[in-house]
Amino acid sequence: MPGHGLPRLQLMWMPLVLRCMRYILSWHIHEAELHARSPAWREEAAAFLARVEDELFVSSELDWVEVLDPESHAIVGPGGEIRQGFYNQHGKPSARVWAIRVASRERAVEIAATFAGQLDTWIEVRESLLGNQRP
Repeated sequence: MPGHGLPRLQLMWMPLVLRCMRYILSWHIHEAELHARSPAWREEAAAFLARVEDELFVSSELDWVEVLDPESHAIVGPGGEIRQGFYNQHGKPSARVWAIRVASRERAVEIAATFAGQLDTWIEVRESLLGNQRP
């Protein structure tokens, strides 16, 4: 398109990017629960996570993934107070967070169900609000 100043490749990708929805998936688990699982389970889970995360990355559905410190290493400091633990004391702390970019909420739920089924747990699915994203 003359006058727009965008390379042709960028223009081709714009509709795809605008169609995609961003979600954050969170796995919440206590450190003690992970330690209570067998070494074989932990090894199988690590291999599963590596494989599925690679597949999502190759399909351009995974933006990033973070593995968080166990809650025994977390420090929360609201109002200047410093304490051991995690923010949601009555729930479970986040252990792993995935940022995904998919065509629909149904696809986000499908991905979360894959993680939940293999990890035998609940996965939180939250949409990232487009108007509030910043670089």
